[in-house]
Amino acid sequence: MINVLFVQDNAINESLALSELGGVLRAAGHRVSLVLTDHERDADAAIRSADPALVVIPCPVTGHEVALQHARRVKSISPRAIVVMGGTHATLSPELAQEPDVDAVVVGEAEGAVAELAARIDAGSTWTDVLNLATVTDGVLQKNALRPLIDPLDQLAMPARDLYFRYGFMGRFPWKKFSTGRGCIHACTFCWNPTLAEMYEAKGSFTRRKSPARAVEEVRVVKERWPLRTVHFSDDLFTVRSSWLEQFAPLYRKEVGIPFTCNSSIELVTPRNIAALKEAGCRGVCIGVETANERLRSKILKKTVTNDDVRAAARLIKGAGMKLITFNMLASPGETLEDAFATLRLNREIGTDYVRVNLAVPLPHTEFEADALAEGHLDASYVDNRVNTMERPIVAFRHEDARAFQNLFYFFRLGIHVPGLEPVIRRVVHLPVTPLLDVLRVMIPFEEKGINNLRWIDGLRFFRHIGDPHKRNSNYPTLI
Repeated sequence: MINVLFVQDNAINESLALSELGGVLRAAGHRVSLVLTDHERDADAAIRSADPALVVIPCPVTGHEVALQHARRVKSISPRAIVVMGGTHATLSPELAQEPDVDAVVVGEAEGAVAELAARIDAGSTWTDVLNLATVTDGVLQKNALRPLIDPLDQLAMPARDLYFRYGFMGRFPWKKFSTGRGCIHACTFCWNPTLAEMYEAKGSFTRRKSPARAVEEVRVVKERWPLRTVHFSDDLFTVRSSWLEQFAPLYRKEVGIPFTCNSSIELVTPRNIAALKEAGCRGVCIGVETANERLRSKILKKTVTNDDVRAAARLIKGAGMKLITFNMLASPGETLEDAFATLRLNREIGTDYVRVNLAVPLPHTEFEADALAEGHLDASYVDNRVNTMERPIVAFRHEDARAFQNLFYFFRLGIHVPGLEPVIRRVVHLPVTPLLDVLRVMIPFEEKGINNLRWIDGLRFFRHIGDPHKRNSNYPTLI
């Protein structure tokens, strides 16, 4: 058996997929550890102490530069260790294997590939032909075939959540997230799911779910070992099948009984699903409003959802006593400033309790980006000069009102919760953009506290350790 080390930067980027991979490797007998470099007194010493034969580094698109820094760091400390990267950037850009400090890239789901790789390293045999790996041989990039998708998911070992929770501030934080499935039934243009689904065509069902019993068991195990006051199910869609929810609800209420939040989509907010969520003890439901412009919403989400559908979904959620959380996207190609203010008013009308708002981001390898480039909404040089928009929100697409959109991003919540300020906001959004507007984001912790039933002391302890929340990257729930 070998020592396997996971290396990541910050606790805010906790990866459920990495925990699941850790569980699989442990079940195979390997010794698995995790180093979060931001939270070690001496990260180099921690890496050296792990004495790894294999190092796995999550490599998301908005965090790939940090991942490459980790690879260089590991190679300087443990030059004989095999360094492997996986995640969204690695999966969609396997040429990353050509980087001098990267030995291989995992394309797609990591469990089967990394478990086989570890076994071969342990046996001292060659491993460059392992499925799902991309490597470089004699200067030539070699991309191996994909293995079938993991199905059923219950065959996976229990996630190794202690990898993260050994960091005391993470274990003590009473809000914890869980995953009950993989994949998504939708084909939203701004998301990677359609790209991954196409990549895995004929390799099994892209959308899979753990059994209700297994999903509940994962939460119960964490509840028994660590403080847990609020659960969040981070699946892209928690409400895909009513029959699954109806089996899950009584089990969760009996075995766990802790309030939770989850993600849904407008057309899946049905009386039957809401009844099951209420029975289970759901505290809040997130839905994607995105924009009040129905034509634009249809183009972005690739489904016809009207504003009346949004209103009906909101009534069902709030009528059941649950909090309503909405996702909103500003400054998409073709959106006008008036469209954005209409989105603000729609959120106000439906009584949104918590607003998640972003300036539209043309994520790499998505239809959203490809269409914008083809239609002239992005500069031709954009692909070669992508900006990490998680650090500082910017208007990525060509807009005459770019300054106003960027300012409205900061004022959006205020305009929803204080209706009388809209006339003032309409004037001030045309002023020069200033970093001082960041102060308006102080509303976020107030809303988060209300949704997640957290104490101020809990949040302050956690954020004292992680620092700037802008360190969050695009941690994709299916890939490490």
